[in-house]
Amino acid sequence: MSYNGSMAILFMLGWWYGKGWAWALGKIGTGISQVGKTFAVSNLLKTWFAPWKQITTTSTFQTFFQSLIDNTISRMIGFIIRSFMLFIALVWAAVITVFGVIMVVIWPFIPLAIVILPILYLSGATF
Repeated sequence: MSYNGSMAILFMLGWWYGKGWAWALGKIGTGISQVGKTFAVSNLLKTWFAPWKQITTTSTFQTFFQSLIDNTISRMIGFIIRSFMLFIALVWAAVITVFGVIMVVIWPFIPLAIVILPILYLSGATF
């Protein structure tokens, strides 16, 4: 059995509107998962209120209040920096989601654009 050009186009369109569309949708989840790994979101959540870089002061009876203040400040710095990193991860995941949804919505129209755009160009259409 030999394949001609029309068979290749049919196979391509079959993939595009079947497995290809599912692949494009799956890229959203893959992207969000990669953001979670890149920013180590699970570790940031586990250590959200931990001291920054584990910097703590041991206290004695005479230095109790000083070490309390030092440890509180270290925890506040850790909380602020980790919160900022979690916010950046959330924004990046939202960007991936928005662009992914846009891609999934325009996905079925891309093969049509391959046919329609040259016809519009040859007919002299301007926008």
